[in-house]
Amino acid sequence: MLLLALVSRSGFWVGGSRMQVFIGIAYLVIGLVQLGAIAAGIEYGAGIGGILSFIIATFLTYIPLIGSFLGVYGAYHEWHWGLWQSAALFFWYVPVVILMGGLSALTSRR
Repeated sequence: MLLLALVSRSGFWVGGSRMQVFIGIAYLVIGLVQLGAIAAGIEYGAGIGGILSFIIATFLTYIPLIGSFLGVYGAYHEWHWGLWQSAALFFWYVPVVILMGGLSALTSRR
């Protein structure tokens, strides 16, 4: 119920389509998983406690490359994911941008 209230306040629900709601919720879930991986990477690498690593992770998650590499590090070492799975969690947008650029180039009418 709280999630629906947050989604409706952010404008995804009011006047939006169901796909916008889905994308908004998926973006939130992926962001929380990424935050957890970054905190795990800080906890594993620095050897500090979970709460302090979470606080540090909330700041470092907004620094693009540092947050991404710490998250891959945490997912790989602490969660024991494969390297490609860890990288896919943080760099999923790279193939999407390449695909969108390629489709745009193919469909442009110049």
